[in-house]
Amino acid sequence: MTEATKVTETVETARKEGLEIARKIWLAGVGAYGRVYQEAAGRVEKVTGAANELFDQLVEKGEQVEDLVRASISKNEAAGKVTEYVEKTTAQVKTASETRINDLEERFEAVRKTVLEKVTPFVDKVAPLNIFSLGHQVETLTAKVEALTAEIEALKASKAPKAAKKSETEAA
Repeated sequence: MTEATKVTETVETARKEGLEIARKIWLAGVGAYGRVYQEAAGRVEKVTGAANELFDQLVEKGEQVEDLVRASISKNEAAGKVTEYVEKTTAQVKTASETRINDLEERFEAVRKTVLEKVTPFVDKVAPLNIFSLGHQVETLTAKVEALTAEIEALKASKAPKAAKKSETEAA
């Protein structure tokens, strides 16, 4: 095996290893970004789901109490006044609950924005997690490896005619 062949094989092996390492780094960054995103989204969903479930339970309990009160009032002489009062109070509670729902939705949106604001700078500052930076680095490394491969091929080509001339001179 000639020395040029050994060099070529060494460079080719290094190029393949470099590409594989760059690919693994890229995949690790993509995986880390996906994990951070899923964890943040999961936490927000848990908070949202728990608040909605609690609210629904409270509404259901309120409806049960309302039914009991109406049944009790309908048996009483002062049912008209009490019914009117209950209906008025029910309307007020409904308005208040709608206001609370809107407030909760605004708070959840604020939490989502805060989470994104806190997570995004962290991801951008940690170099292995910066997917766009990794992609650019992989492209740069690939271009360098291709340039080195071309230089080696050119060196091999320039040495081949000299080796042929040397063989002809020795034969003569």
